[in-house]
Amino acid sequence: PNQPDREELVFNTGGRRVTKIRYLLGEIFIMTGHGESFDSFPAIAAHVTAYARMYLWQLMQQVGYGNYMYCDTDSLIINEIGLDNLHDLISSTTLGGLKIEKKTRSLIIRGLKDYTFGSKTVIKGIRKNAIELSAGVYQQELWPSFRGLLHNAEPETYTVKTIVKHLSREYTKGDVSIDGVVVPFVFDDSVAIP
Repeated sequence: PNQPDREELVFNTGGRRVTKIRYLLGEIFIMTGHGESFDSFPAIAAHVTAYARMYLWQLMQQVGYGNYMYCDTDSLIINEIGLDNLHDLISSTTLGGLKIEKKTRSLIIRGLKDYTFGSKTVIKGIRKNAIELSAGVYQQELWPSFRGLLHNAEPETYTVKTIVKHLSREYTKGDVSIDGVVVPFVFDDSVAIP
């Protein structure tokens, strides 16, 4: 009781262990179990993720080079020719079938998870209710996380801050040509890496 809310790491050099102790609302919690839980098997999730990525790659090949504009974890933005190439896989009733989410005549791609599809703008890290101050500059609320509260000087006070985010929008996954086509970086196997 009367202890400030906080987290502490206790290093036991003899047993080579680290224990996390959380003081919260007058209670003391010892955090244990930092390993995998009993029925956890990450290899299954890794396999499903890898399979999904390879399936997305297969769909991109079927769409055809130049007929897809953007891909994300579980979606492709394609043109009419690409849509025709996927025609046999599109079904709103078949389990695992592809579906058309939306169509548009206007698409602006600024980078990864940063695009305008018709009237909908998606920008990773920018809230939907953010205020655009200028191009690439947004003002929005920042809500503290639980961990952030514990690191605060006054953890009993929940303060929502207003912050300004400046987006660099620099693309670092390849070279962007003048017409917007991305040429991916290729590693030269003949170069010896020290």
